[in-house]
This record gives sequence, C-alpha cells and structure tokens, in this order.
Amino acid sequence: MIMKITARKAVDPIIATLLLIAIAVAAGIIVYVYVNSLAGGLTGGGGQQVSDQVSLDAYNYKTIASGPTITVRNTGSGTVTVSDVFFDGALVPTANLTPQNPVNCAQSSGSMSVSASCTFTITTAGAEGVTSGTSHTVKILTSTGGTAIVPITAGRSG
Repeated sequence: MIMKITARKAVDPIIATLLLIAIAVAAGIIVYVYVNSLAGGLTGGGGQQVSDQVSLDAYNYKTIASGPTITVRNTGSGTVTVSDVFFDGALVPTANLTPQNPVNCAQSSGSMSVSASCTFTITTAGAEGVTSGTSHTVKILTSTGGTAIVPITAGRSG
C-alpha cells in the first residue's frame, strides 16, 4: 500500500515573523497612548496647590463631659480660615466650635494670620465611646482644603 504524502500549506516563516513584529508594534503603540493619556490626566489636571497648613499645637481633654480644647497654629504662608472640624469622623456643628482667644483668631470665622494660633473648644457631649484613656481623631479642615489629622486621648492633655 502506497501512501501519498500531500504538501501542507503554511505561512512562510518570513511573513510570520513580519506579522508578529507588526502586532507587537501595534500593541506597544496602544499601550503608549493609553499610559500617556492616563498620566497626562493625572499630572496635568491643573488643580491649585494648597498653601494652607495647620497643625495642632496642644490639646486639653481632661474634662471628658464638656469636650477637648484644641490649639491650632497656622504653619502655612497665608491667612488660614478653619472651616470644619471633625471629631471621630463626625462633623462638629459650628455652634459647638467656638474660638477662645479672639486676639489671635476672628471670633466668628476662626481666621488666623501666618504663625498665629487659635484655641477652640469642641463640645462632644453625647459622643459615643468617650471614656478616659480612649483615643480619638480630630480632623481640621481649612476653607481652601488644607487638612490636619491628629489623635487625642480622652482624660489627658498634650
């Protein structure tokens, strides 16, 4: 019995190599365009850089029933206005946030000039989990987006 061998038809190795190179180049171009558009959107988004910087100088939380007194200092390069204060993630109502030293900060707005400090009393009556020795987070926001997040301990000062 004689078997007839038929020739298989296939793509020439040179053409196959050229096709693989073309596919790799096309994929590289697609990745390049994607990464450039992503990086351009992230770096060229053009937001305004925040120059407001505040830091917590001191706190007194010895009287747990009434809430802590915090002293905030403007460490930035311009006038800062404290817009919001959060205690353990909850916004402290402005009625519960009163400046104590109107010489350094505006009584109603909490506005501070460069290097000035402002002392606020935060009323936390009714806040859950406040017992002596527990740690809590105070987040201070300025009107232009400056942020300071500091831990304080109930029953202590620092």
